[in-house]
Amino acid sequence: MRVRPLLSALPLLPALIFGIGGCGGKDEVGLPPLTPEPGDSRLADLTAPEKDSFPARLVLYKFLRGVAAGNVKVCALLAPAYDRAAFGRPGGCRAGGLAAARRTLRPADLAALRGVTVPSCEDGPGEGEYTVAFGDLKWKGDPARPGGVLAAKFTLHKTGARWLIAA
Repeated sequence: MRVRPLLSALPLLPALIFGIGGCGGKDEVGLPPLTPEPGDSRLADLTAPEKDSFPARLVLYKFLRGVAAGNVKVCALLAPAYDRAAFGRPGGCRAGGLAAARRTLRPADLAALRGVTVPSCEDGPGEGEYTVAFGDLKWKGDPARPGGVLAAKFTLHKTGARWLIAA
């Protein structure tokens, strides 16, 4: 009779129901967004000054990678003066400036930005500021061309608890 095999599988039924119920659905937890870890060797050197500058360099890293992705959220990483200088007016980055800047970049430049890292910086020009020269950026493959939104140097300034790209 076929009932006996079905009865022996009956104790497994709750495990199957709850196991399947836990997969998918509106409450499914996906992977977190890709964010660099503080120990990521591509971003931080082992020297003390470089560890101190890590939060500032991380802002530039996020900005450059955001330019590659076309993510206007990175405009929040810009000081108003830099936004005005680079995009023509305060709020210019969000108001189409980032999209316009991306159109001036070659596809090879956008590809290079997807693999850029910010391994080092220099102190200054002001107290508590850091400067990253374009030539100090590290690239996974061929480097992007400087110019436009890819400045010859970036100055990072702390405003309150946040680091911003100031110049």
